[in-house]
Amino acid sequence: MENNKFYKFIRKAIRPITNFLWPVKIINQNRFKEGKGIYVCNHYSMLDPVPFVTELFENDFNALMKEESMSIPILGKILPKIGVIPIKREETDLRAIKSCLQVLKNDEPLVVFPEGTRNKSGNRELLEFKDGVAMFALKTKSPIIPMVYSRPIKTFRKTYLYIGEPIYLDEYFGENIKEARGVVTDKLKLTMQNMFDEMDSLLCDKKGLKKLLKSQKIELKQIKCQNKLEYKQKMLLQEPKSNDKKED
Repeated sequence: MENNKFYKFIRKAIRPITNFLWPVKIINQNRFKEGKGIYVCNHYSMLDPVPFVTELFENDFNALMKEESMSIPILGKILPKIGVIPIKREETDLRAIKSCLQVLKNDEPLVVFPEGTRNKSGNRELLEFKDGVAMFALKTKSPIIPMVYSRPIKTFRKTYLYIGEPIYLDEYFGENIKEARGVVTDKLKLTMQNMFDEMDSLLCDKKGLKKLLKSQKIELKQIKCQNKLEYKQKMLLQEPKSNDKKED
């Protein structure tokens, strides 16, 4: 990942502002681990990716986003520098597909909103899923990490982001991808739809939720330390070898 320094600068710069304006609490953040995987989430607004930057990914990641986002003043110049892969939604964008596959083959994280567009109604009825996530996961043997927002992010209103258990697709490896991706897509949508109920059961128990978030905070510190160590080791392995020893 070439833009790590720039990403960290952006993350540090916007975090205090975004956390104040659009507070998001993460449930099950201890399940989150940076690395190879497809991180999927329901999609309400253009603010949805913000907590991924400020709260989840300490190191840069890659995200699939509509090509029109690249034309937004200032933001359009920043997005490519922090790992955004633009995609043409009205056609099969082979360039974007190849980029996503390469990201996963490089053992890097990829964020995708499988609904393919924003759910402007703001309800919890997931829109029809595109099967791109399933195709990426099956071709690269990547786990899928599902996440759901409790409601749309709004100014000065607390929102929760619930992280589910990783979905491993070992049982489908070796099968015909065209046939399997439909099954995987349906499985993913059902899993994420059920996650709303799981989240609600926690939100109804305020004392239990407070206790859970506190214990997760302690565990998260340990996980972050481990993630930093693993990331540094990965970066060292990717660094070009120093000049060979000078010949006598």
